[in-house]
Amino acid sequence: MKLLSIAANRNESVQMVAEVAKARRISKVLIDAHQVVADKFEAMTTPHVFVLDRAGILRYRGAVDDVTFRHREASQFFLRDAVEALLQGRNPELSETPAYGCTIVREI
Repeated sequence: MKLLSIAANRNESVQMVAEVAKARRISKVLIDAHQVVADKFEAMTTPHVFVLDRAGILRYRGAVDDVTFRHREASQFFLRDAVEALLQGRNPELSETPAYGCTIVREI
């Protein structure tokens, strides 16, 4: 299994991304300042997660969990559930949820 963290905001410098990654203990973050990957997956927010199976088929896209501005504590963990389902050899129960986060900055 591989996890790729990708920063797609045009207004975030490499240094800023590195500092945030270090603070959050993320070992490596790929930079997609021109939104090549974000556009291919139609990513709209940060975070916006995509789970592909071993064959490269998209099995889940959307939010990490059900946290919103009004609902601050997670009660559903969509990303975890999708990954666990695939590791158990089955497709996730949910294939898509609305992504929740800040809009990706595509132009500055």
